[in-house]
Amino acid sequence: MADTYDVIICGAGSGGGFMAGEIAANGSVLILDAGPYFPEAANPGVGVPSRRVLATQMNLGTWLPKSKETNHGDIFFTYPMYMDRSNPFASTAQREARLVGGGSAINVGAWLRPRLVDFDGFIEETGVSGWTKKDFEPHFRRAERILNVHRDDRRFWNKASILYEQAAIHMGIPVFETASNRKNCIFCGHRLNAGMPCKYDSLMSTALTQIPRAIKAGATLIDNATVLQVQITNKTATGVTYTRNGETFTANARKLVVVSAGAIGTPLILRDSGVFDMNANVGNYLRAHPGVPIDVLLPGDDWGMDRGYQWNVHHHVMDDKGFPLDAVVHASAGFPSTTSWVAATFKIGLFGKPYKDIMRQFRSRVGAFIFAMKPAIYGRITGTRANPVITYPIATNLGLLEDKTSSDLIAGIKQVGAIYKKLGAYASFPNGDDPEPVLKQQIGLFVTTSGALHPQGTCRAGANPGNSAVDTWGMSWDVKNLMCCDASVIPNHISSNPNSMIMALASRQSDYVNLQILGAKSASTAEAEDLAAQLHRTAPSVSAGKEEVPQ
Repeated sequence: MADTYDVIICGAGSGGGFMAGEIAANGSVLILDAGPYFPEAANPGVGVPSRRVLATQMNLGTWLPKSKETNHGDIFFTYPMYMDRSNPFASTAQREARLVGGGSAINVGAWLRPRLVDFDGFIEETGVSGWTKKDFEPHFRRAERILNVHRDDRRFWNKASILYEQAAIHMGIPVFETASNRKNCIFCGHRLNAGMPCKYDSLMSTALTQIPRAIKAGATLIDNATVLQVQITNKTATGVTYTRNGETFTANARKLVVVSAGAIGTPLILRDSGVFDMNANVGNYLRAHPGVPIDVLLPGDDWGMDRGYQWNVHHHVMDDKGFPLDAVVHASAGFPSTTSWVAATFKIGLFGKPYKDIMRQFRSRVGAFIFAMKPAIYGRITGTRANPVITYPIATNLGLLEDKTSSDLIAGIKQVGAIYKKLGAYASFPNGDDPEPVLKQQIGLFVTTSGALHPQGTCRAGANPGNSAVDTWGMSWDVKNLMCCDASVIPNHISSNPNSMIMALASRQSDYVNLQILGAKSASTAEAEDLAAQLHRTAPSVSAGKEEVPQ
């Protein structure tokens, strides 16, 4: 007989993993994840043996599918993404994390909230209610308390970040310190930027925060469990079928099935479950963030790009009238450009000691990364979980990026180049002074061969089933007791990496689940926790008989 739970969560990443920690105390919860779980208690700044082994023994094979019959490696799914309409048979390898913690366990750790205009865009795009900046503020703050979100002491910034910030401000460009969800970071540079776990447990993922909390509250976690489909009877989600170690299992859900497998995985599961046949918005409206790196060479050999944490500052690309474009620059983030030293790393991977050793040979190198946040196109997820097809037609029939993306990225290349020239840069890759046709070709080739990050919007929330897959709470319009909780429900483009938004929406949906589905009327809400935190900050305290001055 199949086991039965109140709630089944399919995917323990930024969305499902966060929700698990919030609801497990109020009902029986089963958490399924396709990847491995390393259960040792977090030891930030030191790490534990299993996660240190994972991070230090990774190689290029970790990213690659294990065979022609599968689309996943050890800790990543790999999907074909078709981006170039001039070459419809060419695809990039789009990767999604496949381990407990999901994207929160391997991302760069930069914590950016969406801008006010993004929330306005949600309403304009789908008419969704309850998605204002004010609605989400307490949920951002809840997530930020749990994940130790903070800004680094400037003593730990690298030299390039400090001087870049100064030069940009002198040029009239507003620059912002970038917050991060790390704890006790030792600034080793082992993971350098993203795409692998932190071997010292400093990256505060849901695997280190909310999942242990859920398990302590009684939740059951089954790792290496691949969800095949949601069981649906009379348009009601009743359970989940999954495989593990070659065996197939079914688990029943009394009250709710939550699909939180990411903006690619979630619509694929729903397609395999027949939900697409009820609502054609499932898998549609794929948004993403294509980007380009910039490498520059500066006088001197003490820039230290082989160590430390490099995502210290960010800014929007500004037009000649001082208005922000839909592109964000992370400086001095060192995702490298197509250069001789990067070519050398193709044999070893962009992480770990071998990569650091390559970088140490080029001590004059610094970098930046530019994301185009709001391309004027959207894509689609089709196919099945076993044979997915992702189309994101960012390049035209001429092989060049669509005009808005091209314009935003080229403006960014020119602006970053100008800032680094203020620091004495004598070479830049790509070079903003090159003719525009050359730049268009360069960035077109890079984007269409490297993919686009931060997929979102493929089961978007809206005001009605005519333009969306789920309602304001992530509940399916078409199947009762079915919820989506990840980047797929974001209604429109956002001007930031999605980690903070995913956790905030998971927090909001968790309050809904606790109160409306599990009936836990005494459950804490983000608003109540926010008020308590504010009172705690402002209340005077007594220590050693003396009243402290509130800060």
